Amino acid sequence: MYSIRAIGWPLAGGRDLDEYLYDYIQFLDWHPALPWSMLFRTPATPLVLGPALDVADGALAEPLLAILFAASVVAWAAAARAFGVRAALLVAVALLVYPAYGLMFHELSSEPVFAAAFALWALLVARAAQRPSARRFAYVGLAVALLAFVRPGNALLLVFVLFVLTLGGTWTQRTNWATAFLAAALLPLAAWAVLNGVRFGDYALARGGNAVIPFYRAFITDRIVSPDNGPASRRLAGAIQQHLLTRNPYRAYHVTLPEVFSSGSFRIHEDLYLLSDQVFGWDSNYSVLRKAGIEAVRKHPGKYTSGVLETIWQQLSKSFFRSPPAEASKRHPQAEPGAKRRRLPRPTEGQPIPAGQNVWISRPDNCIRDVWTSPTGHHLTFCNRRVRRRVDEILRERGELFGGLPDRKGNAQLALRLNQLSRWFPRPIIWIALGLLGIAWRRPRGTRTMIALALAAFFVIVFNALGLFADPHFALPVAPAFILLAAGGLLGGRAYH
Repeated sequence: MYSIRAIGWPLAGGRDLDEYLYDYIQFLDWHPALPWSMLFRTPATPLVLGPALDVADGALAEPLLAILFAASVVAWAAAARAFGVRAALLVAVALLVYPAYGLMFHELSSEPVFAAAFALWALLVARAAQRPSARRFAYVGLAVALLAFVRPGNALLLVFVLFVLTLGGTWTQRTNWATAFLAAALLPLAAWAVLNGVRFGDYALARGGNAVIPFYRAFITDRIVSPDNGPASRRLAGAIQQHLLTRNPYRAYHVTLPEVFSSGSFRIHEDLYLLSDQVFGWDSNYSVLRKAGIEAVRKHPGKYTSGVLETIWQQLSKSFFRSPPAEASKRHPQAEPGAKRRRLPRPTEGQPIPAGQNVWISRPDNCIRDVWTSPTGHHLTFCNRRVRRRVDEILRERGELFGGLPDRKGNAQLALRLNQLSRWFPRPIIWIALGLLGIAWRRPRGTRTMIALALAAFFVIVFNALGLFADPHFALPVAPAFILLAAGGLLGGRAYH
């Protein structure tokens, strides 16, 4: 199935691949030239994606993703086997023909790694719930640590300890199981936080996560960040007025302070991360952005809440398609209307400023700066030659790794048919409804475990919705939990009486 889809969907670079590659290239550097990506991400995804493109010039990348796809399907089917053979068969068939789920494994990003790790975790949970023991729940805890090493936000799955405490057994047994789970999960995460502290001075699993929720959503999606919201928002506005709007490309494009806050621009948002590090200090860890986001939510709770609920609904009710690659335009760049912008090229993607933001250059000593010499031209400057040489090496290695991606074109007709199949495949909300109806009607065995896995998946979706916009990439890795809920509810073996 993977090979057939690869004809229409050749492996392509996915979200934030460049940042994961910066992490991989510098992984063994004790004093990396570009520490931002290494602190903003956790290590599992870089250590999968980097070698996939590095070994044999990328020839093993698609086979590796094929193995992850197959392994995830097998793991989910094996997890469903705990509830019955028919349930396992339905899960296996559904995931094999689920185009949106399969598409993740044709994009090199954190999603396929997350999907495979979540499938492994679900299998370990199903087996531990069948025959609980401290050893089995220690494996479940280690899988939570692995999930957090793929995406740091997954550390919140530590709340799954509540499920352990609901299982049958004495309080002593359940306490032992929960202790084994928490110890196995927390020790690797704590060790990584200590390593970050010794290496970079940041004793945290990942840096900057406190700024994503809720600032990212409040600024980009809901557009409720405003200088009027509170002192942190006014402090941020003052820094923007003094340090962003006075230089290119903002000055040349006559971007105003109200336009910054009303634009919802992801390019401006990236500049705000760099602004925070350079103006408020690396040690502030984006506290001003976080506080500005909280002030926005407090000032506009209704808009924020309705936006989060709308995002959750979209994540559960929409499918995922790969758009055909855009053809390069032969037309000259269009000019902005108005006398002031007549001679400037129009920024792409409807943004107020041209592309070119590079938050990954951020360092505690501000040794690297992005200098704009014109409305569209910019270059990096360095405080010393050693850093410049190392950055040049990193950029060259990054280009070589990107060169490992397949350069073949996908079959357009097959890609179209796969997208059409995605439109007809049941959305997660349908699987949830079928599962709950089946559980209420049939009372199958293992109901507690099925619901717990579905709640864990739903928890991941809700957590992402608190800080991010609707994007199927954030929901698809956990979507099989809803298919398992439906399969177990409709076809699972009856509970013993």
